[in-house]
Amino acid sequence: MQQWWLSLRPFSFPASLIPSVLGLVMAAKTKPLDSIGALLALVTSLTLHIVANLYNSFYDWQLGHDQSGDRQVVPLLLSGKHGPRILWGYGLAFLLLALILIIILGLNYNPLVMLIALFGLFNAYFYTAPPLMYKKRGLGLAVVFFTMGILIPVNSYLIQTKSLTGRIIFASIPLALLVTAILQGNELRDYHSDMRHNINSFTAVFGLKMGIKLYLFLIAAPYFTILALYLAESLPLLSLSTLLTSRFALTLARKADQHEFFGLDSETAKLYTAFGALYILSLAVSR
Repeated sequence: MQQWWLSLRPFSFPASLIPSVLGLVMAAKTKPLDSIGALLALVTSLTLHIVANLYNSFYDWQLGHDQSGDRQVVPLLLSGKHGPRILWGYGLAFLLLALILIIILGLNYNPLVMLIALFGLFNAYFYTAPPLMYKKRGLGLAVVFFTMGILIPVNSYLIQTKSLTGRIIFASIPLALLVTAILQGNELRDYHSDMRHNINSFTAVFGLKMGIKLYLFLIAAPYFTILALYLAESLPLLSLSTLLTSRFALTLARKADQHEFFGLDSETAKLYTAFGALYILSLAVSR
């Protein structure tokens, strides 16, 4: 069972659960939460993320980007000659589950919720899958920022309130920047591999130096965004508690500057989790 669990890349789950919780916390400020809708929002967000993880692992293997011995190769791919087929079927099971959840959301809440979730599923599958292959075409960062950073909290909010405001979109930006930083940390690690396989990531196209600068921007900008939103009276004073994680961000900045890219993505995910937890808690306890 462990290889099935680890093949889901569970360490990455906060990247989809935290923004969904953000949307729910923001919605709770306007009306009492629908508990079933909240559960559906969380499970659907996580399921779409799992679809992205599984098919990313599958197509990176099938297209020769990942090989046996690479640290990022998931255990199921190494479980004999049928490993890739098993992983593909595993992904299909979660894809079908995602479709069922999306239909339930559409029938019980809002057609727009269903459309947004379908768009998210589309992006999750084609992040690596042909013919679109966002990752290979240099669109990965934009897709992650928009889908995981903005659409997940917006949809969780929309399920509860059935309406949208600029407040939820602006509140989503700090986490959207940080979740994109996780991917950029991954791109820095895979820079040489991406160059060999003609993957046009931002870093492969614009160079390692520019890729590092983008990473530094993505981990610094959330703090300035929080401050700006606080000064604009869009966030409570307690949201400044996220500054407590800035020391960790500085450590990651030094690692990137010194080209210490191994583990940078997982370390950035830890920063994201700590930042996100403080951010959401500050919103939950503030009036």
